[in-house]
Amino acid sequence: MSLPAKSSKQWQDVVTGKKAYELKFLAAKILLGRLTRSLSENPSPDNVKAGIDQLYDVYAKNSHIPSVQDDLKTIFG
Repeated sequence: MSLPAKSSKQWQDVVTGKKAYELKFLAAKILLGRLTRSLSENPSPDNVKAGIDQLYDVYAKNSHIPSVQDDLKTIFG
């Protein structure tokens, strides 16, 4: 599965914690924990965009790893 565009609504839902998924990729789980805490304190559009950028980059850099592919299927179907 290719990486969905940053404009996909699911990215925002994930980083803001609006939707929670059981993720397999450890680096994304750790980053997401930090991002959802940070965004709950300051959910400004700029912070949400920065969070999406960070999570997107982690998945983009590791897109060859099977657990990343599993996470993308879980989040984006």
